[in-house]
Amino acid sequence: MKQNIIGILIFTMILTSCSNKVVADFEIMNNTEFNIDSLKIEPNISDVGKYISLKKGEKAEYKSDMTTIAKTDGAYQISFLVNGINKTQVFGYYTNGYPLERITKIKIEKDTILIDQVFEKY
Repeated sequence: MKQNIIGILIFTMILTSCSNKVVADFEIMNNTEFNIDSLKIEPNISDVGKYISLKKGEKAEYKSDMTTIAKTDGAYQISFLVNGINKTQVFGYYTNGYPLERITKIKIEKDTILIDQVFEKY
């Protein structure tokens, strides 16, 4: 009986460890007077991502799937279209394909992008 319980526990651990998804979380606020279109945030080595739009004054959550990227160090890249102008900025840091921060809060202002990375307290 004890061997069956141990076997079931090991089997369950193997199944749950196989579906380990790596996601970087972002909170984005549009503080401009314009709508933002084609916004995406991805590791700077990735060109695949989902696009979202934000109305002026709108806040949204964004999740960047990092499960399939190479286990290397790098930075994030935000790109978007506002008032007909394409804007891109590299920011932050991840290591071995994993985000260091719990969440990144991004405020898009008229003339700048404010980035606040929130880390866990240890």
